[in-house]
Amino acid sequence: MNDNKMRAVVYLAPEQIELRDVPVPTPGPGEMLVRVRAAPTCGTDLKTYRRGHPKFPPPFVFGHEFGGDVVALGENVSGFRIGDRVTANVFAECGTCFYCRHGQGNLCEQLVYNFGAFAEYNLIPASIVKGATFIIPAHLSYEEAALVEPLSTVVHSENLLNIQPGERVVILGAGGAIGLMQQQMALLRGAGQVIAVGHSDARLAVAKELGATRVINAHHEPVSQIVSELTNGYGADVVIECAGQKSTWELAVDLARRGGRVCWFGGLASGVKVELDAGRLHYGAIKLINTHGATVEDAKAAFELITSGFINLRCLLSETLPLSQLELGLKKMAAGEVIKVVIRPDL
Repeated sequence: MNDNKMRAVVYLAPEQIELRDVPVPTPGPGEMLVRVRAAPTCGTDLKTYRRGHPKFPPPFVFGHEFGGDVVALGENVSGFRIGDRVTANVFAECGTCFYCRHGQGNLCEQLVYNFGAFAEYNLIPASIVKGATFIIPAHLSYEEAALVEPLSTVVHSENLLNIQPGERVVILGAGGAIGLMQQQMALLRGAGQVIAVGHSDARLAVAKELGATRVINAHHEPVSQIVSELTNGYGADVVIECAGQKSTWELAVDLARRGGRVCWFGGLASGVKVELDAGRLHYGAIKLINTHGATVEDAKAAFELITSGFINLRCLLSETLPLSQLELGLKKMAAGEVIKVVIRPDL
């Protein structure tokens, strides 16, 4: 720290971010200050860069995946010490509101967020310290541990989907980090066939390495025809949409078999309308599943998967850049050149 100042990337407006010197936060009761060692980029960061974030008016420090070292503890923090290597989920539910009482903590009315990872120091709110902060074991890197948040959302959606052994799964947007996590979770649950659909040959090559039974580049190959052929004309048991595009939301329904399940994981902007064949949905008894966020229990399950090594996360981390080159990393993500970029504030 320099005169209680730190370097941080501040979001100002769509596609306008700036590296600034800002005050180092002081932890209050129950809070924790962490020196950020690694902060991977993600799709939410890219969307924030492009159009802002509905929960945070500018200017604000963004980024939410991180691993680092505890440097200060507020009053009444237990279970952690100065020097601990930690990571944390981006949010934690209150446990008492209407949605929490109905077992839907991901929809909590008083959800507390932990933004500010693209900085030298990050302040973790008390509720997240208490329920969704994890000590990183010695064998795990900061950047791999930092992926607990995106994996927790995948765990949440997979629990809703309940993929069964032998089922045929199609993943749209397969080359991104979420798609590759969804693929690995589907295989862990025993999927007999995983068809990975994307637009980047480089990213699809990673999907293939991770066990996809067939990869399809949607730019060059007829997706619907190939999926039909691979499923004997029936369609997939499960289709997971991870691209966050209107066209792929609609395509997901077309690729599902009668009685199949569709998970719309990739979010669309409010106000976007999708066009679906009501007859196919109704008479085909296709189940539509929407998923958003995750609960503290999902985060705990995700961290256990990471520490146990059941999920390969190293392959998602394409390169490392200093804090000053965050914008370059986001543009590389947008161009499909990388999956995730690890931002290192100490470089």
